[in-house]
Amino acid sequence: MDIEALVPDPTIETLDVGVLHRLSRPDKGVRDEPHCWAIEGAGNRYVAPLLALLFARNQSVYHIHPSLTSQYRARRGKKKNDLVDAENVARVLLANPELPPYQPSAQRTQLQELSRTRDKLAQQRKANQMMLEALPTTTSASLRTACRAVLTSLEAALKELEQNMATLVAQVAPTLLTLQGIGVVLAGTVLAEMGDIKRFEDVHHFASYCGAAPVERGSGKNTRWCVNVGGNRQLNRVLHLMALTRLRCDERTKTFVARKEQEGKTKRAALRALKTHLARELYRTLQASHVGGPIPALS
Repeated sequence: MDIEALVPDPTIETLDVGVLHRLSRPDKGVRDEPHCWAIEGAGNRYVAPLLALLFARNQSVYHIHPSLTSQYRARRGKKKNDLVDAENVARVLLANPELPPYQPSAQRTQLQELSRTRDKLAQQRKANQMMLEALPTTTSASLRTACRAVLTSLEAALKELEQNMATLVAQVAPTLLTLQGIGVVLAGTVLAEMGDIKRFEDVHHFASYCGAAPVERGSGKNTRWCVNVGGNRQLNRVLHLMALTRLRCDERTKTFVARKEQEGKTKRAALRALKTHLARELYRTLQASHVGGPIPALS
């Protein structure tokens, strides 16, 4: 496999117009021959101009997660610079030939922006609500009015963001909304964080990515399964909220958890088993969406 890793000029602090101009030159830049480009954090908006140049020249781009390159840094010493990083990124791609090519999607980018912005505004709304409730009774009416105005503005912004998310979810994967316990906000989070469902080999791979698959810890005859503290925590949060909703409304879920508790599991262990089950259901729903037409390719 022919691999090219981007190594910016050490004298240039950022990927600016000068770098792109140099890369576009046929004598020193990206030629028309097909190459495989391994880029750490290809979804970063700061490398979007570079990606546009590479895709315009029909180059294959692979997104390398920083956690993979950090493993090579740990093995080969503490030295870190652009040359070392580029070599580590290339080594990751050579060691993982099954990595799918990076396929950017405008819809996924919009969902990421909407989802993450909404989360931040929701946190601000909660903080303002708590501040308003904590105001002493001697607080002036003008200050209370100002706090309520800020709260009202945040609620209006959240409503607008959720409407935009609903439109995108309906375009990408409307079947998500048929699942019990998942609404527009959670469906948008799933699509923003998951990427293309086809990049997961099977349901177990997807559950592990969500942090919903237990991790085996054992030695010799002693084997036990521990909580998976890794994975995508946003997707794990979606599964957790789905589980709590179904525990309140779904009789089958209540029966499932009760059976797990009768088997000797604690309440938290039963909830983790439920989240694994929900991850499988979520995976199969997204896979089935390809039957009526493929989901637009997400990065």
